[in-house]
Amino acid sequence: MAVNVSESLFEQILEYLRARTEASDRVAQNLLKTLETLISSSESSRSSAKSYGEPPEDLAPQFGQKLFDAWKELADLQVGENYWSYPVMFEDIAEIMEISVDRFVQYLANVQIGSLQLIQGRGYNYQVNGQQAASLTFHSAPTLKKAAIPSVSDKKQDAVAKNKTFKVGDRVCVNANRQQYANHKGIVEQVISVSCRVKLDNGWTAFLPNHCLDHI
Repeated sequence: MAVNVSESLFEQILEYLRARTEASDRVAQNLLKTLETLISSSESSRSSAKSYGEPPEDLAPQFGQKLFDAWKELADLQVGENYWSYPVMFEDIAEIMEISVDRFVQYLANVQIGSLQLIQGRGYNYQVNGQQAASLTFHSAPTLKKAAIPSVSDKKQDAVAKNKTFKVGDRVCVNANRQQYANHKGIVEQVISVSCRVKLDNGWTAFLPNHCLDHI
């Protein structure tokens, strides 16, 4: 049974047990040792909890690559080799990277990565450079850039993507913007922000941004 005791009362109990221990009270001595062990264990747990989410000092310069590696690992587990453009939640990536999601968002807001897309979720979203997002995806291998997220090229792609709208059931063809699937045809199964999940005629499933798709 757990009992809440005020700090002042707890200190009085410790002082009493110390006084009785000095008077050679064996029972008080054993109780004091037990309490001191519990205190030490509690302080150690708090210290570990506080340090959790504190990334190594050298994580910042490596964050972009580690972010991509974590995303790729999770996306590959979900859809296999067709992982490009598959959205993964911030919380899941942060867990793989062994940092808190708040620290993850801080790093994400300060890194510049080409081919990265932030995706707004239906539930809770985090603020990343003024953008609401809960998950992210890569449309190709990452490239580090000096421009802030989203980069100028990303903005152009987003503008093109927003001008293209698709709905579930649309018949589409992958264009040259995605060489891996260029000229493959399929049907839109799901619309995600400015991306679509497409069931290709060859049986593959691909997550593709709108600018990589054309209506048939």
